[in-house]
Amino acid sequence: MSDLTDAKAALLAAEAALEEAITRQSQLEQQHSQSVAEIVHDLKNPLTAMLGYLTMLKNEVHGPIEPPQYKGFVETLDRSAHRLLEVCNSLLGEYAGMDGGPSRPTTVEVSDLVGEIHDMFAAKAKERGINLSTEVADDFPTLQGDPQSMYRALMNLVSNAIKFTPEGGNVAIQTEVDPKDNTFVMVVRDSGVGMTRDQVEKIKSGTVSTISPHGDIGTGQGLGIVNSMVQSLGGKLDIISTENRGTKIKMEFPKTLSRR
Repeated sequence: MSDLTDAKAALLAAEAALEEAITRQSQLEQQHSQSVAEIVHDLKNPLTAMLGYLTMLKNEVHGPIEPPQYKGFVETLDRSAHRLLEVCNSLLGEYAGMDGGPSRPTTVEVSDLVGEIHDMFAAKAKERGINLSTEVADDFPTLQGDPQSMYRALMNLVSNAIKFTPEGGNVAIQTEVDPKDNTFVMVVRDSGVGMTRDQVEKIKSGTVSTISPHGDIGTGQGLGIVNSMVQSLGGKLDIISTENRGTKIKMEFPKTLSRR
């Protein structure tokens, strides 16, 4: 009888410990969500002010923009700021149940998306002496998906490529239809420092920080985020890289995403 009593007492103690652990985990998750919501909310305030001034510049409220080519820079800044605002609203919706939430599936004009990403990074690429090019296949269709996730995934890949490509190198964004695998493919290719197989696995899981040839310090989370986003869209991420010979990253999406 003593053994049975001891076993029951141990079971009750284990149940109490498990309940306490679950409660603690729930509290930590709530604190995390609250912290994220507060940070994002604080980011939105200066971002909203920036958008107000960018609107004034776009509309040339105080006169024409000089020199004229700067008008394109203002439009790129305005698009990028609105994209950032969408991310903020999405995070607030996810963590705090406010201001919208994740984007709903809708049509994505990939040629427009690629052009927007190119414009965003063109100045940085030029500053670092890197040739940034784009090539969108004529038969690449309009896709049905989460435009914010596609934008963030492609933005992360191009940002990483520019970080890890030395002066004089090349970064290319390409899209194509692969009839063999029945998929739509978006590729970011660079002639940068490349990675070993071990580094690819660690970076893909977001478990290693990095320092680029230009001195950029990375958290190592970019490819992990991209991998999750691509999977959420029903696609897969493929990384082909060789040390000192560059990296090719493919995002493959099923044809079920097609709108035509």
